[in-house]
Amino acid sequence: MNKLLLLLAGTVLLLTAAGCEKAQKAQETYSNLSKLADASKNMETDMKQATDRRAERAKQGDTLSLPYKQLQTHLPATVEGYVAAEPSGQSMSVSGMSFSTAERKFTKGPEDEVSVKIVDYNGANQLYQGASMMFSLNMESEDEESLTRTTTLKLDGVKGSETLHKKTGQAELTLAVGDRFLVTVSGTNQKDLALVESVAQSLDLGKLAKL
Repeated sequence: MNKLLLLLAGTVLLLTAAGCEKAQKAQETYSNLSKLADASKNMETDMKQATDRRAERAKQGDTLSLPYKQLQTHLPATVEGYVAAEPSGQSMSVSGMSFSTAERKFTKGPEDEVSVKIVDYNGANQLYQGASMMFSLNMESEDEESLTRTTTLKLDGVKGSETLHKKTGQAELTLAVGDRFLVTVSGTNQKDLALVESVAQSLDLGKLAKL
């Protein structure tokens, strides 16, 4: 009798544990679905705001990207501890779409480099929309190889993502600014994301976001 009671008790415990596990998995699934739904809503909201801002710029006749020389004035002049190269850039027009780029590199020794690039997609909104859409999903992941997370640098009109490749030391930060610009800061031989974040914060992103 005692053995039977023990067997029954063990069975009840196993069934209870299985039920709890299923309930937990169901709850996790529901939570993940809720997050996806929220991300979808965020994406729709961001797309509408971007469309409204483009319409407002078009109404004012602002439909072209800045000339690359003007875009270069928004690049940093210095990065502490690094030597600045001359800025580069170009303005392009392809199949009715136009955009401009400006870039500056900073070096420290033969292997350490920081690069800052700004792209103005005002004349190629379709390209910008595809490039910036993923930032609305608030994706975050980490494993032994890399860390990726979303960031806004606590600035209005700014959203983006940053990645640290742990084994190579490559750090990258990409920001969508003002529904018009993409700003990318990258650095080699980095242990964390502090440098690329500080370089991005040294830019007048608030001014860019209002253009």
